[in-house]
Amino acid sequence: MRGRYSALAALALVAGAAGGIYLERLHLNPSDEAGAGGEEALYWVAPMDPNFRQPGPGKSPMGMDLIPVYAGQEAAGDPAEVMLSGAEINAIGVRTAFARRENVARKVETVGFVEYDEHLTSHVHTRVEGWIEVMNVRAIGDPVTKGDVLFEMFSPVIGSSSSDLIRALEAGNSRIIDAARNALRSQGMSDRQITQIEESRTLARNIEVLAPQDGVVISLEAAEGMYLQPGTRAVSLSDPSAVWLIVDVFERDIARLNEDMRAAARFEHLPTRAFEGQIDYIYPELDPETRTLPVRLKFDNSDGALRPGMFSKISLMPSDDRMALTVPSEAIIRTGSAERVVLKTGDGTFKPRLVTTGLRDAFGEGGRTEVMQGLAPGEEVVASAQFLIDSESALNAGMMRMAPTEAAPAPGTGTLVALDAEARVATIRHGALEALDWPTMTTDFTLRADVPLDGLEVGQEVAFRAVRGADGLLGLTMLGTDDGVAATGTGRVTAVTPDGKLALSHDPIPALGWPAMEMDMPVAGFDPGSVPIDAPVEFDLSKGADGLFTIVAVRAEGMDEEMDMSHSEIKGAMEVPPITVTGTIDAVDAGARKATISHGPISEIGMPGMTMDFGLAKTLDTSSLVTGQDMILTFARPDGMTMVLDKAEPVIPPMEVSGTINSVDAVTGQANITHGPMTEIGMPGMTMDFAIDPSVNAATLPTGEDVTLELRRNPDFSMTLVGITEGAGE
Repeated sequence: MRGRYSALAALALVAGAAGGIYLERLHLNPSDEAGAGGEEALYWVAPMDPNFRQPGPGKSPMGMDLIPVYAGQEAAGDPAEVMLSGAEINAIGVRTAFARRENVARKVETVGFVEYDEHLTSHVHTRVEGWIEVMNVRAIGDPVTKGDVLFEMFSPVIGSSSSDLIRALEAGNSRIIDAARNALRSQGMSDRQITQIEESRTLARNIEVLAPQDGVVISLEAAEGMYLQPGTRAVSLSDPSAVWLIVDVFERDIARLNEDMRAAARFEHLPTRAFEGQIDYIYPELDPETRTLPVRLKFDNSDGALRPGMFSKISLMPSDDRMALTVPSEAIIRTGSAERVVLKTGDGTFKPRLVTTGLRDAFGEGGRTEVMQGLAPGEEVVASAQFLIDSESALNAGMMRMAPTEAAPAPGTGTLVALDAEARVATIRHGALEALDWPTMTTDFTLRADVPLDGLEVGQEVAFRAVRGADGLLGLTMLGTDDGVAATGTGRVTAVTPDGKLALSHDPIPALGWPAMEMDMPVAGFDPGSVPIDAPVEFDLSKGADGLFTIVAVRAEGMDEEMDMSHSEIKGAMEVPPITVTGTIDAVDAGARKATISHGPISEIGMPGMTMDFGLAKTLDTSSLVTGQDMILTFARPDGMTMVLDKAEPVIPPMEVSGTINSVDAVTGQANITHGPMTEIGMPGMTMDFAIDPSVNAATLPTGEDVTLELRRNPDFSMTLVGITEGAGE
């Protein structure tokens, strides 16, 4: 028996192990299953470092098994973008929703109770005393119609007055007949009963008390045989075809109340129906116990669905609609310092975007949030599991760059749709804002107080700079017409070079962060020979697609006095980081503390490569400067424009390492390389992406061959491919 149990236990263990392997392959490694269908893996990467690539299976530097990457699963070029497989999307429960425009007029939420409309209520009293002999209504809630006999009452006064009418009719005196009729009317008798007396010439003992309106009995004090006096309220009637809802409004919402607001009421017994009503009266006094203001609402109740005493949830909505873009409230990720959403940018790809929100859950059916800036209608946002996607480490850099600051504003161009000079709000239909990753859309921007509005007209093409304030909203620190001019400078043209450039000695250009200098600038759109030599001029600069500037216009100086800035103003406006560039120190004047330097293009400020004199920082030892060698030069900008040499370090010669170029992306300037160990920096052999130096022709790089790679170490510790040897051409 023990052997039998042992065999069963062994069989269960084997089955469990097999099931675990199957589960792991099917659910935990869906990409392996996908590849099993015949799809070939493009490459294999380390689970914890996607930059570590190998052409086949193996181990990562951390000892973990490499995982395959198939077509369509390649890493995105944008580090802020996240890619998820279909299995991962299903596993974490990703749901998406569309951004849409809807009415976001802010509503007041409250509760109340249904009551009879007192304007449709009447009370029945008799005008003479007597005894009820016939009672036709017996209970509260009995329906009645106008003219129905509620009860008949015996009254000696009625008998006496009816006798007077009969005697007057027999006498034939019209004046006495009218007086007898009026006496009966004054005692509450109806014209119908008076006519019956006249026609029958019979004395009336009882008076018929009629219903003054349609409705139901809401109060009943009278009973058969009861003695009534005029001061006794016998019956109360009310018409339920319209009812009141008395609601309580909190003090914080009183300021938003007005009699034009629309009311929507919902009741638990009718969850799918909303009743539309209106404000009938706003009471003048607060309830001293609840500190709320009673408000009376009026609702149609023709179908009798509403009954007094019912409890209702009420929404009071402004009559003026305000349309705005909204998304589900759960789609907003709030960090305390910023708000963002996760966009679905493609099939299985997601990306975060900075947004600014407004009203939350206080409009419509609730559950949605107004997005004031950052989204366009129809864009798809993640409404669940967005926190898991957002937790991907690759998003951190993306978040930081999406918050424009005063030092690094987000530039843009577009069409001025509306301008409210008093409120200082500009509505701009702008193109894509790369600094924010915003698509083309129409956005309202607040204008800073010092932004001039003169000359701006609706319909103009404008250029602007946006920064994010402490409230999360993007405001404009600059707004002007977009004439293609990036900046305007002043100076003197000293000569026209043989290749058609202007040799220019210009003053500081604060808009670009350029110090005063001499440089040769290309021109476009005019004849450089027409420019006056050695005369003060103003010139306009346009930025090209390569990031470098071209002079597009030259005119006599003094046409734009707004460009003048004092040195203190420039210093206060420009607090900028240092610039690092490669170049050669041609000569050093230790006495004047100046150096003649030939440097390459400075992309940060759009300055082309040139040779010019620079001042030396006070902390720089002139004896340490080496001339005639390639150096890594660091320039400080103490006032935001003037560049002074702060540091000069020799260019470290490229490292040589054997490896194979797996693929080349000429568009992004990247090469995927599998290299051997780099003993100089202690890096093991691995597969990763390297930037290709512009001097290298990417189209001629050989792939799939063993070559010697030349890699330059950059100041930020990254490396760039600057060449190959062993017979491979560049």
